[in-house]
Amino acid sequence: MQQNKYSRFKSIEKLAEKSSPLSKLLDRAGKILTHQETVHAALEPSCRVHCWLSNYRNGTLYLQTDSSAWGTRLRMQQRMIIQQLKKTPAFASIHSVKVSIQPRYTTETAPRTTKPISAANAQQLLETAEDIEDPALKAALMRLAQKSKNRKNG
Repeated sequence: MQQNKYSRFKSIEKLAEKSSPLSKLLDRAGKILTHQETVHAALEPSCRVHCWLSNYRNGTLYLQTDSSAWGTRLRMQQRMIIQQLKKTPAFASIHSVKVSIQPRYTTETAPRTTKPISAANAQQLLETAEDIEDPALKAALMRLAQKSKNRKNG
């Protein structure tokens, strides 16, 4: 009898059982989100956007921030953060805060700024291109010189 190629995959119901690794992971993620809200409440409002909880283990709160400036600010507030969090049952045993820097990467890029080529440099590029035997390099030098002329005319 041929076995279905998908028979080795588990059903959603099986994955979501109380003792399954996925269920444990989802429970842990839920706890971290709850703890995140508690931590944010203990922070200054300006810090909340730049700081997030990465872990809480053995009385140590691990925070991440997106820049060293915010990291320094959080380190200066450690004592106040610990005092605020000790008032909550989830963080009653907190004794230290560790801060690490994790820059947030975006897909936005800063606009490139280039200095225009002077007319004298454009002329030198054209003269150099005349003496070049490599056709690809010659074409590249001529395009570069031409861009300088187009900027001045356009």
